Order: sequence, then structure tokens, then C-alpha cells
Amino acid sequence: MREEVAATDVAASEPYEAELIGRAKARSSEAWTEIYETHYRAIFRYVKARVFEEATAEDLTSAVFVGALKGIDSYRHRGRPLLAWLYRIARNVVANHQRQMLRPRAERLKQGLDLPRRVIWHLMRRSQPGEAQDGAYDLTSVATSEDDPSMMVDRLDLRDALVKLPANQREVVILRFLVGLSAQEVAEVIGKGTDAIYSLQARAMLALREQLR
Repeated sequence: MREEVAATDVAASEPYEAELIGRAKARSSEAWTEIYETHYRAIFRYVKARVFEEATAEDLTSAVFVGALKGIDSYRHRGRPLLAWLYRIARNVVANHQRQMLRPRAERLKQGLDLPRRVIWHLMRRSQPGEAQDGAYDLTSVATSEDDPSMMVDRLDLRDALVKLPANQREVVILRFLVGLSAQEVAEVIGKGTDAIYSLQARAMLALREQLR
């Protein structure tokens, strides 16, 4: 039932999102504020689950929205949610960050990671969205429903278990249980069918339960 409601919500949001993207391309500060406030938490949770560190996740999340601002003119709305595009930017930002972390220390210090958080703050001039989300998920009983799902990744054993998962399973687990998306939303974001999402989720959960024993 929840998946049917999610599918209906996605379909109903398409015309409005297309109009929102048009305003964002016109550099409407109100449109960018709405995009930021609507999607900040989901992107932050995804990034936090990939890099683990709060401050780094905040910087990289800001970089995602700066990247969106720079790349919006080339974006074409084809019915997929805007979150799918932001998620793709986030994957690239995280991958670039991880590549930089593998470089020699001297080179990293020389180049640095200049993440213009002030651009976002100046553009938005509003507080970040509240913490409330549609339900918090119990991932193999490692957190209670009152916890912020993104905080589950602070457990070192869960971190290690996530890293050991195949990439596609890890992405589904992060988006489903740490970001809090429905299976239908994950399917829209990563471009797979819901059956594939459920299959990846099932295999990932079995592997995680085995590792977390």
C-alpha cells in the first residue's frame, strides 16, 4: 500500500517539479531554496553513509547543491525525479572526494577541497529543514525508531558491513534505510524496477545480518 501511494505521489509531482526546474533555470532564489530544503536531508544522509564523518558530509552535501546550481542549464526533465539527478551528482562528488583521499598527503594539502558552503548559505538564507521524516527504519535492529537513520552508520561494525556489500546492494541499503526512501522512490532514483530493488535489498539484508552476528 505504501508503495502504491508513493507511486501516485511521484506521478502527481511531475508537472510541479518540471515547473520548479524551469524556475531554477531562471535562477529563482525561491526555487533554489525549495530544492535545497526539500532534498538537503536525503542527500546529506546518503553522503554521510558513504563518508561517515559529519563535517565532511556537510561540506560534500553543500558541494552537491553547488554542482546542481552550476549544471542546471544542461538538465533536461524527462519524468524522473529531480532527486535522481541530485543523487547522481552526489555519487560523483563522493567518488571524487574518495579519489582525492587516496592521493599523497602533500598533494591533497596542496590542492585542498574548496567547497563553497558560503554560496549555498548566501543563496538560501534560510535554516535547514527539520529532522522529521516519514518513519525511521530499523536496520537489523541497530537503531530505534526515534533515531536519525543517518546516525546508524556511526556504528563501526555496520560501517564495515556496508563497505563489504557489492556496490549496487550498498546503494539500495543506503537509500532505503539510511536515507529513508521507499522502494518505488529508490527505483526512480537509480533507474531500476521495483522488483530489482526488492531483490537487491533482500540479498543485502541477508549479507548484513550474517556480518553483524
